[in-house]
Amino acid sequence: MGLPRLILLGIMIGLGMWLWRRFNSRSAPPAKPAVSQSMVRCAHCHLHLPEDRAIQKNQQWYCSAEHLEHGPKARD
Repeated sequence: MGLPRLILLGIMIGLGMWLWRRFNSRSAPPAKPAVSQSMVRCAHCHLHLPEDRAIQKNQQWYCSAEHLEHGPKARD
């Protein structure tokens, strides 16, 4: 196989890959924008977590029921 045939084969493979990527990307649904959530800090272990997963008591946030029972802890 001569050099011109190898070059032609490479161009054909590259063109095929380019066409496949181009048409394949159009069929993919558009990505949804990320919804930002407010983060809160556990009063006991100081872990940050989304507000919808935290437990609130007396204006304090906790990551679990166990930490809620232990109450707030002073920061190191």
